[in-house]
Amino acid sequence: MSIESSGKASRTEGMVPGLDGLRALSVLAVLMFHAHFGWMAGGFLGVEVFFVISGFLITGLLLKEFRQGGGIGLRRFYARRMRRLLPALLAVLFCIGAYGMAFLGTRASQFRADLLASFLYLENWYQIGSKSSYFADQGLPLLRHLWSLAVEGQFYMVWPLLVAGVLWVSRGRVLPLFILTGALGAASLGLMLRLADPGNLSSMKAMESLDRVYLGTDTRALGLLVGALLAMVLPARRAGRLLGGTLDAAAGLGLGALGLIMAWIDYQTPFLCRGGFLLVDGLTALVITALVSGRAVAAILEWRPLKWLGERSYGLYLWHWPVFRLLAPGDGSMPWFLMRLLVAGLITEASYRYLEQPIRQGALKRWSAGAASRTPLRLAGAVVVLAMAWETTALAARAPYVDPVQASIQAGAAALDDLRPVLPPRTREGVSPPVADPPAEPGRKAVELPPELKGVRLTAIGDSVMKGAAISLKKMGEVSLGPGMIQINAEECRSFIAAQAILRDYRQEKRLGEVVVVHLGTNNSSISQDQFRRLMASLADRRLVLFLTAKSDKVQACETVNKTLEALVAEFPNARVCDWKTAADLHPDYFYSDQTHLRPVGAQFYAEMILNQVWVPAGQEQPGRTAAARVQ
Repeated sequence: MSIESSGKASRTEGMVPGLDGLRALSVLAVLMFHAHFGWMAGGFLGVEVFFVISGFLITGLLLKEFRQGGGIGLRRFYARRMRRLLPALLAVLFCIGAYGMAFLGTRASQFRADLLASFLYLENWYQIGSKSSYFADQGLPLLRHLWSLAVEGQFYMVWPLLVAGVLWVSRGRVLPLFILTGALGAASLGLMLRLADPGNLSSMKAMESLDRVYLGTDTRALGLLVGALLAMVLPARRAGRLLGGTLDAAAGLGLGALGLIMAWIDYQTPFLCRGGFLLVDGLTALVITALVSGRAVAAILEWRPLKWLGERSYGLYLWHWPVFRLLAPGDGSMPWFLMRLLVAGLITEASYRYLEQPIRQGALKRWSAGAASRTPLRLAGAVVVLAMAWETTALAARAPYVDPVQASIQAGAAALDDLRPVLPPRTREGVSPPVADPPAEPGRKAVELPPELKGVRLTAIGDSVMKGAAISLKKMGEVSLGPGMIQINAEECRSFIAAQAILRDYRQEKRLGEVVVVHLGTNNSSISQDQFRRLMASLADRRLVLFLTAKSDKVQACETVNKTLEALVAEFPNARVCDWKTAADLHPDYFYSDQTHLRPVGAQFYAEMILNQVWVPAGQEQPGRTAAARVQ
């Protein structure tokens, strides 16, 4: 993400007071999201705020240059962008590549392709093509965050050419450019609406559509184009004179609304791709309007700490993600978050002071001017390119690393409901016809269930933990309940809020099981009471709704989820909690090193525990034994 800041060298971009403060608030939201704080579930929308800011600034600069000189110096524009963006980016890529070569062994192969894709500003399309979910949390995706920098880099390559061409043809009139920009924005929004399919019952297809919409330059150009439209209609400060204090009040409400949206909305919420991004764009435009008009909100956002952070927001965004992923990533406590933030901040400050600012202030130009020719400058550029090529080649020569967690999750997709045949037909009474018991696999015993549970359907909704164990759960469920009697819908990084829409769609298709198992919460440390009660209201007629407690390396977040579950489930007679965390803590050897995802033996343990819990009536404990003891 090009979180561009004014800094001390670019007074043109710094003429809007408070804009650095808005950048600072947005990058803090992104950091909170990447730290997995549940109360900032929508912090990723800070990226959208930056898109609007960038579109506004770049278009404003282009229009200003055309008005003053009758044309746009494209060569100067691209030179300024390169001086602004490339030094910090190249430093990050070189350091991550060097660190991988020195310390990560074959694990560095997980991001070796990202080095080249990021260098070419194609990281977003590489992720789409390789089906690497931006929101997945496995392995070492140390450069995955650079997708947004690629989006802006592609915009910077095309947009000045388009603006210059339209202004030249229209002889400087902005209206044709405004109409074209509006049409492009509408096309981007329309494409987003067409491609987004977050409510699809197929968990894999829903995630693929979300990644495509979230990462695509064509779909995410909307924010940049909204910023560009704003630059065309706000060349002066008339809004401040006409609206006075009303604009300040509206901008204050806009900032508050942005904060609430970032705290509330989840990336899998269908509203996000059905108007959510556009709402964030509109609110950001409202705040920028107030800043351009020089109202009181600008004075607030000019607070020196915010301004200082905003000036360094680009570098902080580049450096924070690798630091967060390498420095005790499993510890979500506040002390470790502050430690990561301190390390990222120190690296950012060094980069800003000794690399970015000197180059932006003309250090390279002065150096080349002092030489007899441009040969030293060209030689330096060649050294940089060769160094990057050497790192990429050296990493490519290493054996590929197969992450066991990611491999288990990918294998589990074969057992998801996406690929299952249609369930057996239901009779008029709403009960599936009896089915013959399939033969048990060698070495796999069926969980003994009461006869009345034969033919009862089970619907399981989960995240990557369930997805990794889906094969065991599917096979054991079909042995115990009958063929086709268990359907599993699980996906990586799924949050609790996604369950309601999925279960609603199953009900509408008359595919919702009489028993519902929900294992979510690992990816979001907060469960809204209202959302939970609405979920249970929609499941009031189910025989049993079984909630599994969360267990992962994010210990504090899971404790929050589990306490909330215990309190809320007690309100509903057909619901019960299965204490997965307590049972799992007795078998640390069942887990991979992340202490979240299950090895094959752990997956079988997981399946047995769920099916052993199904026969216990809601509101009761298993007679004579605890949930943990039952599956020993």
